[in-house]
Amino acid sequence: MAFCNQCGTKLEDGAAFCPVCGAPQAAAPVQPGQGQPKQGFDVRAIIDNTADFTSSMDPADIQANKGMAIVSYIWLLSLVAYFAVPQSKFVKFHANQGLVLAVIGTIASIFGAVLPWFLGFIFWIAGLACIALMVIGILNANNGKAKELPYIGKIRILKQ
Repeated sequence: MAFCNQCGTKLEDGAAFCPVCGAPQAAAPVQPGQGQPKQGFDVRAIIDNTADFTSSMDPADIQANKGMAIVSYIWLLSLVAYFAVPQSKFVKFHANQGLVLAVIGTIASIFGAVLPWFLGFIFWIAGLACIALMVIGILNANNGKAKELPYIGKIRILKQ
């Protein structure tokens, strides 16, 4: 059984971040017979190693507002979700992430359209990354999780 080295919260085995304070946790040493960690680019590790705030939210709120949390990832509907359910921490969390994605995706689309093809291609790739992050956010909301998205999850636009 592990505890957060920052706030002392009980952690699930192998947790990379504390679900309460978000502090990164030291990785457990590899035991003989467990094998060696994979080398190279591990997408699952990038997705899993983000702060999870689910335990700080009301389970009834999560269950009642999953639909609005999912809707918040559809471009500016994040603002509709934010203002439609102002008492829901779960929806506010996902609405913030949806709005960050909308802003980044819009900027990527504009630059991708107006720049020469070789520069625009970079922004086109950024737009595809936004779509991938949107899918991750929708899956998290559907599964009742309040996990930050990789790379952009710490950005706060909306008050939570």
